[in-house]
Amino acid sequence: MIFNRLFCNRGILIQNFRQHGWIGILYLITLLFSLPLYIATEYRDVPQQITSLFQANGEVQILFAITLPVAAGIFLFRYIQSGAPSDLYHSLPLRRKHLLTVNLLTGYAMILLPIWITTAITGWVWVVLDQPAFLFDGSTIWMWGLSMSIYSLFMFMITVTVGMCIGQSVLQGLTVYAILLLPVVVWFIMSLHLQHYLLGYPYDELGRNAEMSIVLRMASISYSPITNGELIIYSIFAILFIPLTYILYARRQVESATQAVTFTLVKPIFRFGLMFTLVLIGGAYFTLIAPRGSAGWGIFGYILGGIVGYIVAEMIIRKTWLIWSNRLLPKLILYGIVAGLVLYIPIADWNGYAARVPELNKVKSIKLGGERYIYSNGVNQIMDDGHLYSNDPEYMDAVIALHQKIVDSDLPILNDPINPGMRNDEYVFINYKLDNGKVMKRKYYIPEAEFHQELMALKQSQDYKRVAFETYKLEEDALSFGIRSATSSYRKVYISNPEQVREFKELLKQDILDQTYEEQRSPWQSFAYAEMNQDSTSKDPFQPREMWNFEIKPSYDRVLAWLKENKLYDQLLVQADEIVSAQFAKQEINSPGSLQWATPQPEYIDGGLSIKKQVATQNKEIISDLLKRQRSGYLTEKDTIYQIKLNVTRGENIYMMLKEEDLTEEMKAILVNQ
Repeated sequence: MIFNRLFCNRGILIQNFRQHGWIGILYLITLLFSLPLYIATEYRDVPQQITSLFQANGEVQILFAITLPVAAGIFLFRYIQSGAPSDLYHSLPLRRKHLLTVNLLTGYAMILLPIWITTAITGWVWVVLDQPAFLFDGSTIWMWGLSMSIYSLFMFMITVTVGMCIGQSVLQGLTVYAILLLPVVVWFIMSLHLQHYLLGYPYDELGRNAEMSIVLRMASISYSPITNGELIIYSIFAILFIPLTYILYARRQVESATQAVTFTLVKPIFRFGLMFTLVLIGGAYFTLIAPRGSAGWGIFGYILGGIVGYIVAEMIIRKTWLIWSNRLLPKLILYGIVAGLVLYIPIADWNGYAARVPELNKVKSIKLGGERYIYSNGVNQIMDDGHLYSNDPEYMDAVIALHQKIVDSDLPILNDPINPGMRNDEYVFINYKLDNGKVMKRKYYIPEAEFHQELMALKQSQDYKRVAFETYKLEEDALSFGIRSATSSYRKVYISNPEQVREFKELLKQDILDQTYEEQRSPWQSFAYAEMNQDSTSKDPFQPREMWNFEIKPSYDRVLAWLKENKLYDQLLVQADEIVSAQFAKQEINSPGSLQWATPQPEYIDGGLSIKKQVATQNKEIISDLLKRQRSGYLTEKDTIYQIKLNVTRGENIYMMLKEEDLTEEMKAILVNQ
């Protein structure tokens, strides 16, 4: 009776449901529309096999899970943020722990009951639906219910906990989402800082780390599976917030209602958190817009962000813009020193990060390249990369030798913060598996000319070519090969005979592994592209096969000879007799400080972008030479190239590009007066 009267006070429960029950009703309606109704009304000719119900309209479901529980947490505890209601509730013959318990139980009911009802109705729809658009099993339904319950409880509890430290409802909601986004924002911008000032920092894409925030999780929920570890982490936090909420509520002053920050201890945390966030944002912004080689802009951005951040934090805490006092400047300097140390310590030379190269006897295996992903059964998953590591001594020696020279050289850390790899020729991403079980990663963009010998030693090794050109896939079974000419997409051949598939696969593998370093760096376009088709391991009928693409370069003698022997070569080859004429248009690229892609541009000739007149020829010798030499695209600041159009008798016209130095004497002769 005491528990029911105090902890489950019927009067407060009824009042809560009368006043705020609309949140639970709204949550139920939105969930019903976003899941069971969506599944029941969706139509597909071929049903889609899914492993998670979040693959069916999951973005909408998670959107409701991160908004309505927050609304419940704000409205149920609105009384502690307003002066008069706070006095009224705290004058009731109930202890604070009783008030908190009854409000928490109300919140749990309003967010969990809609989820459980939706789960039950979804199960009923799954049983009675004759022609479902999605195929899944019963465990998938219960997993959805569990995941939504954990996500919703986490959002509700973090809102309540933050509300104990904040005295304004609007600021409470903003702070909740700021806290959830803060890890991603800090990680992303801090990564830009480290990338700019720390040689070798292995900066990866934001997308794969955005899952640190449940707010950004909704962008990937439909194709990135929910992991048990993710649910366990959110569950732990949701549980830990419960006793923390009781502790904070017991110590919260009634008169702190309407104050921005209710606890003195929280104020410096709030102040530094906001200041440091703006420090990072300011530094990142001015680094990105800085002229090439202007390091001072980034430092100015850090200082400006720190000043603005501190002033904004003070105005929020004091609820006025009149914040000047004798203590303002010393506090600003103190916070600035702390922020500066946080930024400086990770990039300081004395920590040894940039100069660290592991010893060969402490390395178990090495992989070059970042993580790889595979899309299967509607979800995007990290591939098992164990087969990409090598423990070949020659290969490991070559990698460590290259790494050592990079560290010893006076290499600029970053001269283009927007496109870091565009001003250097080579990208090197090293993953060391060490004897102690850890993985050491380093990432560099380096000029090829300065590291030519080391790169040659590395890239001519068999283990490098096996991974870089994915020849390990050619060791697996294949159903067929589709080969498309690089010159004309209309030129295609198909190999499905099992014996021919095996022969072609083996010859292609040998040619790839026999490539020299110069052949790997060849600027000339490939002769053709081969697409290998394999049986699908996916349950999704929309993904019936797995496909892998390989280049067929002009230097692949075995493959080209085999194609000729099997009378497939001529089917891929465009003959000079099929070309009516060739048109040349000179293009000057001159953009110092801004790299541009030099690629074949149909619009340059057809769209009249060329300022000078075009030159056309029907000379078969010139046309034959053009068909044999087509340059691949490349980046440049200043160059002279020729955009070329080959007009064919039938089918699509061919567009290509040559540098001025690629022209033959015959070509130069007809272009001399252009």
